[in-house]
Amino acid sequence: MNAARRIMLAGALCWSAATAFAADTPWTDKCTEQTRLFTGSAHQAAGLKCEDCHTADPKTQTAKDKQTIAESCAKCHADVRKMNPYGLPTDQLESYKTSKHGEALFSKGDQRVAVCTDCHGTHDILKVRSPEARTHPSNITDTCGRCHSNEKLMSQYKLPSDVVAKYKTSYHAHLVLKKGDFSAPTCVTCHGNHGAMPPGTKEVGQVCGKCHVRQRELFEKSPHAEAAAAGAGLFSECVSCHGNHAIQKASPELFQTSCIQCHAKDPKQLAVRTATVGLIRAAMYGYSQATTQVQAATIRGLPTDDDQLLLQEVKTQVTQLEALQHTLAMEQLKPIAAHADDLVRQTQADIAGLEKLEWWKRRGLIPVWAFLLSMAALFWAKRKQLES
Repeated sequence: MNAARRIMLAGALCWSAATAFAADTPWTDKCTEQTRLFTGSAHQAAGLKCEDCHTADPKTQTAKDKQTIAESCAKCHADVRKMNPYGLPTDQLESYKTSKHGEALFSKGDQRVAVCTDCHGTHDILKVRSPEARTHPSNITDTCGRCHSNEKLMSQYKLPSDVVAKYKTSYHAHLVLKKGDFSAPTCVTCHGNHGAMPPGTKEVGQVCGKCHVRQRELFEKSPHAEAAAAGAGLFSECVSCHGNHAIQKASPELFQTSCIQCHAKDPKQLAVRTATVGLIRAAMYGYSQATTQVQAATIRGLPTDDDQLLLQEVKTQVTQLEALQHTLAMEQLKPIAAHADDLVRQTQADIAGLEKLEWWKRRGLIPVWAFLLSMAALFWAKRKQLES
């Protein structure tokens, strides 16, 4: 092969390589800015590539409408064979279509509602268990708040924009955000995630009852249950006393503020409240006092194993009182409160006995110390005598 032909062949190869690179350049340019976000994502871990989601040339591809986005995600997430290895459900698109978000999108073409990418992200989608994931329990309120705290957007749907702010003042948020208890409720626990729906007045008790099973069973035996069943806005199960987003824990303080909403002019019912609060506060105070005494005795080295077991039993009785208060039945509350008081007294008596025994042990050492000191003095005197 002469030099001219070699040059022509090299030029052809270079042209072919340049053409291939140029064809691939649009994807490269488009993806380069997203590579950092995509790296480490759930989709990268699953082996997905740009073209698995982006089927068109990035130079000509226009932004997808949200319905197309949902259907595009469902191509994989509705495929049993693809989702089965990850243990993921395949009905999420159908579930989404039943939600308020999905109804507005698929029935009305409303492009303002949330779709997959609004909640999960786009290139930076992470597994739910990742603390950085938008759908992680510690982040889900802020994710929902991107829309539901937007006053301008919410006003278009005649919805309040303070629900997330209220939630963050609740006992549920305290458990999730302060205590790191990710089993406590977030937005999706009550409203659902893909099939997000606001629970109606009659369904609130059922939603709360998914976690608070015992409390709901007891509530259904109370006078309030009749008012809730009557409807007509007279009483809303759970919400009337605890609130909805700014949910407060059942406590003596809650009794003081919630009962007067309906019974401000009803001395008989307020008397029931006062008696109930008195029993609960007495049991809680007794438990607190006994706990302090046991802890102090333990620090001093006294054998308090049995008393710590008694304390656990007292705590159980207090917890039962907190649940039984939903019945408003004094005949059920009084025996539990009395048993808690008996256990507290027993614990305090045991600690007093241990302290008394310790006192006598210490006093019993006085003769021993006196004998040892006298013997030391005699030895010292004998030594001086021998030295002289």
